Amino acid sequence: MLEETATRSEVDTIDVLIVETDKSHRDRLAACLCREPGFRVVGAGSDLLQVCRASSPAGRVDVLIVDVDHCVLIRVRTWAAIHVLLMETRVVALTSGADDDVLETTLSAGVAALHPLSVEPPILCRAVRNAARGVVDFDPVLIERAKRVVLQPLAEGQVRRGGLTIDLIQQEVTRWGRHIHLTPLEFKVLEYLAGRDGHPTSLEELLVNVWQAPVHRGGTLAQVHNCIKRIRQKIEPDVKRPRYLCCERGWGYYLNDPTHTVNSASTAVSSFVYGLPESSF
Repeated sequence: MLEETATRSEVDTIDVLIVETDKSHRDRLAACLCREPGFRVVGAGSDLLQVCRASSPAGRVDVLIVDVDHCVLIRVRTWAAIHVLLMETRVVALTSGADDDVLETTLSAGVAALHPLSVEPPILCRAVRNAARGVVDFDPVLIERAKRVVLQPLAEGQVRRGGLTIDLIQQEVTRWGRHIHLTPLEFKVLEYLAGRDGHPTSLEELLVNVWQAPVHRGGTLAQVHNCIKRIRQKIEPDVKRPRYLCCERGWGYYLNDPTHTVNSASTAVSSFVYGLPESSF
């Protein structure tokens, strides 16, 4: 049986934290959410880690909205601390997109949404709802600029899905320029799925074509299932909500481009966020 991950398709009340150094902007964001049913602002402030620490023991926080341009030390270690303090919280990042380093580290951190600082209220509300459900919501202009800034043009033999680049010649995998170590078998699985161009592939097909050991010759579906789990632990920022190596119930696994917001919004079951693997923090 194919593995499937549970997502929150409906949320009665979405609890939100807001981190913004500009008080007037912070108040505007809070007012925007408070005017709409289904949102509750449970904390706000200007110090990112202080707000996260204060909220950590208080209970569930669904979404963190953070102005990444004006928060101090938004680096990999800072994002790691956020993920430790608020393990189940999804991040909506706001940025002007002017700082290349901010774009790179923000995308590497596995945010659920990326939008301009001047995001319109309806779009902000949509992004927060999507983030709570585990579905990415990226501003198309920002994400295209990020691709140009962070990702090199594809070389011969390379395949890209969002920030994930698979080099079929060198047999290497990177995400937003950061190397991901895979075993030869794990790489073969990704290589095969990359060649399927987004079409779902069953465990049985992977067993035959990658392991070359169908069930009647001693192969087991558990072998494939366990390999998929190991790959996800390395390439996904949240293994409970896979964003790259996704599953379509009843059909199989496929490689997804999480930066295609329109596609991801239409398939909430296979939600999409991306970032550094947990082992890299």
